[in-house]
Amino acid sequence: MLINRWMKALPFTIMFLLLILASALLTGTVSAHSSLVQTIPEPNSQLQEAPDVVSITFNERLDQGLYYLKVLDQQGDAVTKQAATMNADKTGLELKIPKLGEGIYVISYHVISADGHPVDGSYPMTIGNPPQSGNTPLPSNLTHQHDGVKGMDTATLLQYLSRGLWYATMLALTGWVLWLRLPGSGGIRGEAYLTKWTSNLQRVHLVALLLLIFTHVEDLLGEGGLSDAGQLFTGTSIGISWLLLLLLTIIGFVVLQKSVWLDIAWALALLAVESFNGHAISFSPQIASVVLDFIHLAAAALWVGGLLLLAVQWRNKANQMGTLLQAFSRMALISIIILSLTGTASLLIFLPSLNYLFYTQWGIMMLVKIGLVLLVIGTGVCLRVAMKKQRESHLRGWFKVDFGLMIAIVLLVGLITYMAPLPPNEPLRWHVMGETAHMTAEITPKAQGSNTFITKVWLPETAGPPKQVLMLLHYENDKHIAPLEVPLELFEDQAAGEAFGGFIQYSYKAVGAYLPLRGEWSLEVRVMDANDNEKPYKKEFMVY
Repeated sequence: MLINRWMKALPFTIMFLLLILASALLTGTVSAHSSLVQTIPEPNSQLQEAPDVVSITFNERLDQGLYYLKVLDQQGDAVTKQAATMNADKTGLELKIPKLGEGIYVISYHVISADGHPVDGSYPMTIGNPPQSGNTPLPSNLTHQHDGVKGMDTATLLQYLSRGLWYATMLALTGWVLWLRLPGSGGIRGEAYLTKWTSNLQRVHLVALLLLIFTHVEDLLGEGGLSDAGQLFTGTSIGISWLLLLLLTIIGFVVLQKSVWLDIAWALALLAVESFNGHAISFSPQIASVVLDFIHLAAAALWVGGLLLLAVQWRNKANQMGTLLQAFSRMALISIIILSLTGTASLLIFLPSLNYLFYTQWGIMMLVKIGLVLLVIGTGVCLRVAMKKQRESHLRGWFKVDFGLMIAIVLLVGLITYMAPLPPNEPLRWHVMGETAHMTAEITPKAQGSNTFITKVWLPETAGPPKQVLMLLHYENDKHIAPLEVPLELFEDQAAGEAFGGFIQYSYKAVGAYLPLRGEWSLEVRVMDANDNEKPYKKEFMVY
């Protein structure tokens, strides 16, 4: 009696805990899938002359169908009608601009990452010495910037929910269709109630797809609005995939339940289109990544569709469950094995190492999913034991647990598919106050490749300039690698910074590829004053 109550409560307990975990992880910030790693000129730059070209570079490949890069003057007008161009490796944009006069300008951009997620933002640059009076207008979108982080508002929550609903209906419908055509399903495919269920699943699936498109399309269009809709649906990977999914869904109302091979081909085609729309398409090698994703989706669909079919059959004809239950038990075991193998292989493609599972929100959610899969395996063992011993009550109880776990995993995966495996490398900005010295260190963009390193030191007016300022980078993942010294040079800092009474600021700068490896690093800054008094500073950070 007690175990039956526990089995009934377990699925709801898991889903409740899952919702709490998801809320804790998602509230606050959400990582976009492509993050800005380099801008020329840098944000908030104060330049004596305008550059001939502005450019932005991202950490991942971009979709080349819909994008823009603009430079706006203080009236909000674009300084050139010329369109931006994408670089050869599809990771950045470049825009040639005319000679600009003194003033404050805003660089604004909108791109779509290869896996279909929008990224946009704006940042200012100053040319010359424009007047800084209150009468100097700024473009209204000066503060518009979410190139790496997006707040969890109602619209974003709806996007996550619609993604989860779409994912669940897609797996349920395709798995359901495949199961009705599988040999060994017990010859149940001709039942009238199953035909009705198929039609209803198709309708729910269509509504979920339309809701998915409706909640995402505005962000993908950017400021171009509906005028860019044609380009979105015909020139971008995400738009084309939506059109194909809609077309396949509508075709399904005509062709399903008429031919064995046509039904199988339709279900596999829907899974294939979805496998080209997500994380898999943005990681190399693309072919291997997409194929793994397709196999993973097919195995998940068979498990989800089989559970749903069992639930419906149990409700309508419980006395005919034997053959179907045995077939599902065998298929579920094969599906879980395939899901585990393809999931592990995909993780190795997506992440530089499995340690990244512990560094990111995406990784933590994946660990939760792995834990739920382990519970599914344990539940499957209990189901087989109950089948072997023909314990009807235990069999029903463990099936409910398995069904609840399935719902929890599908909802969780719906969230995971809209999160970035690797978070953006946010610039490092670190300030330390002290009684006899203050120090600020900055690394921009703090990613593999060329970075700008700036150290600012404030010393008392009576102390004079520092005798030495050292910046060292320690690679914590391999202690055998000697620290990298960043060759700082004194420079005239024109940026408006913090001023401390009785202190003088000294600014040092270097540019170079001094972060060549991903992983854990520590930044060490050592400041020596004129009296040989040395003050060390140390901070740990990650390069994703």
